[in-house]
Amino acid sequence: MSSLKPSPIFIETNSFILRTLTEQDVNEHFLAWLNCERMMSGLNLHGLQFSLESLRQFICNFNNLTNYFIGIFDKTDKALIGFYTFDIDLKHRVGSISAAGIGETSYSGKKVFWATIDALLDYFYLYRGAEKIVARVLRKNVPMLFSFTANPRFSLEAVLKKECLGADGERLDVIIFSSFK
Repeated sequence: MSSLKPSPIFIETNSFILRTLTEQDVNEHFLAWLNCERMMSGLNLHGLQFSLESLRQFICNFNNLTNYFIGIFDKTDKALIGFYTFDIDLKHRVGSISAAGIGETSYSGKKVFWATIDALLDYFYLYRGAEKIVARVLRKNVPMLFSFTANPRFSLEAVLKKECLGADGERLDVIIFSSFK
């Protein structure tokens, strides 16, 4: 695994393109949907608000070797509609989908994650040495739960009771789904 070098991602699948986000992708529209309460609530990041500059800086923190910020783009009009963040432990060959979201509300309920997740998994299994990929989902994040519960590439591995704190101080369950090479 030590021979791997940082590598940006570009994957075409179904009607979408998955590619590494760059500072040039940051604009007011992206900022608005990333900062919206619906998105921040699903990610359990209440109160976090990016500015254009802080979002650009945030994107620069992803090194395309051990962590990735991957945009989901509509193949037809090239519009950014969502994202995945992905971390990988190269020594243990375990990847983690640490966050994901669909910001463009016109794509909500259109199974974008279903249409893109296989290609993303295949990429990390084939080209980045992953042998297991996990997703940690808040039990209250129903849209994201749906993306993993009925997906044949993932199985329920664990329910971590009261694993983290919500914005209101309430303890929240985290559900872990796993996929194997």
